[in-house]
Order: sequence, then structure tokens, then C-alpha cells
Amino acid sequence: MKKHLIIVFTGCILGILSYLFMEFIEERNVTELLLSGLLGIFIAYSATALSNLLNKAIPWKKHTGLRLLGGIISLTGIAFLLGLTGIYLFVYLRGGGENFWEHQNEIVLKLAILLFFISLIYNVVYFALHSYYQYAKGQLMELKLERKQTELQLAALKSQLSPHFLFNSINTVSSLLFKDIKKAERFIRELAHSYRYTLNVYEDRLVSVEEELTFVNSYAYLLKTRFGNHMVLDIELAGNVLNTRVPPLTLQMLVENAVKHNQMSSGQKLNISINSDGRRISVSNNKTISPNRVESFKIGLNNIASRYRLLAEKEIEIINDEEFSVHLPIIE
Repeated sequence: MKKHLIIVFTGCILGILSYLFMEFIEERNVTELLLSGLLGIFIAYSATALSNLLNKAIPWKKHTGLRLLGGIISLTGIAFLLGLTGIYLFVYLRGGGENFWEHQNEIVLKLAILLFFISLIYNVVYFALHSYYQYAKGQLMELKLERKQTELQLAALKSQLSPHFLFNSINTVSSLLFKDIKKAERFIRELAHSYRYTLNVYEDRLVSVEEELTFVNSYAYLLKTRFGNHMVLDIELAGNVLNTRVPPLTLQMLVENAVKHNQMSSGQKLNISINSDGRRISVSNNKTISPNRVESFKIGLNNIASRYRLLAEKEIEIINDEEFSVHLPIIE
């Protein structure tokens, strides 16, 4: 509604002012003044429709100069034809239509110059407002993406700080204190490192693969202390891959996912591998018998997929065959 009011008001004022400026009729009357206002409104709506068409055909972002030039030329041409038609009708109604083209050359030139400058001002102002709107829209979108990213990071943090994991870790420490003090001491250090890393990076969008693997190794030590040789983690990543980036807690969540959904025993070892083919990082594990009860925060793979979509506009690939594999696109 506000947009239409602006178009009507602006078009009416410009139409009336143009009528008064042209001086193509010595005696003016209220009827012609009102008709000029209506003609101005019609031209204003035509300019709006033309601008919308040009925005689709020649986007401002890709062809700013061409879009500006095209808007000025096309709007001047259409407004000139409509304005000239209006002037001719006014003169014709007063009985001077027969000699219009012979005596109105100066008026026609004045109309063309006037409409050119109006078109120039309109397109410059339109470009400024359009740019501001796109900027504001982009800022709003960025805030929404940041909020979504924070929500996903907090969900990942919730998984890492789960009471179940903490309870198991405390039980393990309690058991080690009576068996192996040095091993208990290292377990506590690795546990502290895991939580420190989690709390330090949960606000970061991306971390290096090398940083993430340092955390994964600490986390894997905690698991190996609990499960012994029943779990094997094999990491084979080239140096150039270590310098690429991943969303924080991604690799850890995939290792955790493998442990959570597979039982381990001396006859059923869980083998987890992290490797790369240069285009993606793959986390794979063999499949054993699934536990009867699996606690899940329903954030694992969906959380990772959402963050890759959000941060890198890339999709992860999940293959559930003889092995369970998740392929993560490399982010430079």
C-alpha cells in the first residue's frame, strides 16, 4: 500500500510540474492540470513495471553500468512517447492538432531534455535504494545464518557434554585410580583437553583438520581406555589435507557415532578409519551388532550435513553398505 501511495504521489506531482513547465498552451485550466497528474501517475507505474522487467533481464549485481544505462534510455523513450501523446491530445482538444508538428518543435525538444533528466535522477535514486535494500537483506540473511550456525554448534556441544559420556568417564577414572595412577592421570589430562577444545571452538565456524584430529586423538584415548583393544582408530591424512578445514567437532561426532551404534568385544572389534582421496575426507567403520539401547540426541549426521550446507554450500555423502562411511567435502 505504501509503495502505491509513493508512486501515485510522485507521478502526480511530476505530471503537474511538467505541465506547468512546458508552456505549450498559453491558457491553462484545472481539467488539463488534473489530466497531467493522471498522465504522470500512468508514466510512474510504467516506469515501475519497466524497472522490474529490467531487473530480471539485466541484474544490477552483474551488470550495474549496463542496467543503469538501459534504465535511463528505455524510461526516457517510453516517458517521451507517453508525454508527447499527452501534449498532442491537449493541443488537439483546443483545435490546434493540425499544425502541431510544425509549431511545437521547441516544445518537443524541451520535453525530451526534461524527461531525460527525470529518468536519470529516477534511475540513480532507484539504484541507490535497490543497493541499500540488497545490502540490508544480505545483512539480515547473514544474521540468520550466524544464528543457525550457533544453534548447530551448541547442539554439537550438547552432545560432547552429555551426562552419559561424563558419567562413563568418571567411572573410568575411579576404576583407574585403584589400578594405574599414571594412566588415570593421563586420562584426566586427555578428558580436560577434550572439554577445553570443545569450549574453545564451539563459536568458530571452521577449524583446521589438524586441530580437529588432535582433539579426536584425545577423545579416542578416552574410548580406548574404556574399551581396550576392542576399538581401533586408524588415521591416514596427507599434509595438504591437514591444512584444510572442517566444522568443529565434526570428526569427533562421526567417531562417537560409530562407537554408539556398534557393540565391541574380543570377537567383534570396531575398526574406524579416517582417510582422504584429495577431494573429500572419509570416516568409515565396520558394522557389528547394534546395541539394544542407543541414547541419541538426534543431532549427529543431520547436524553435520546442515553445517556443511550452511558454511560451504556442499553436501556430505553417507554410504550404509558393508561398511558405514561418511564422506565430507574438503573445504579449503
